[in-house]
Amino acid sequence: MIPDFYDGHFLPDGAHDATWQEVQTRFGSGAKRQSLCARMSQVLLTARRCGFREVFLFGSFISGKPDPGDIDLMWVYRSGSYEGMAPECQEIVNHEMMKARHGLDVFCCSDDRATIEDLLSTWRVDRDRTKKRGIVRIDLERFEGLII
Repeated sequence: MIPDFYDGHFLPDGAHDATWQEVQTRFGSGAKRQSLCARMSQVLLTARRCGFREVFLFGSFISGKPDPGDIDLMWVYRSGSYEGMAPECQEIVNHEMMKARHGLDVFCCSDDRATIEDLLSTWRVDRDRTKKRGIVRIDLERFEGLII
């Protein structure tokens, strides 16, 4: 469940589990956000087929910003599977391609919990490093709520 903003702009600190349907309902209003959600829905289907474990969303898309420029996200893949990824799977972890085609600002890492927590700690504070902010986690292994 995605909690309310604690300050009118940011989610409370922590990783908040949600389905894609909950994300779309909460953050998908307005033309720009609807467009981003439509593109993200397609990419989520590919990520699920590729066997990615989870995706974390952070940044302006999950904030109170009325018109976010993109969706910031981090894919988590199974350890040791990066080199053997199918071409379509390699495409969705390609930062430049995803930014240009889908408006997604993509990062990725293996399923090592310490590495994940280290990377996420960077995105759990605002740009000024003065406020903590939450992130959203979608479990792709238990994927539910996808509406296209």
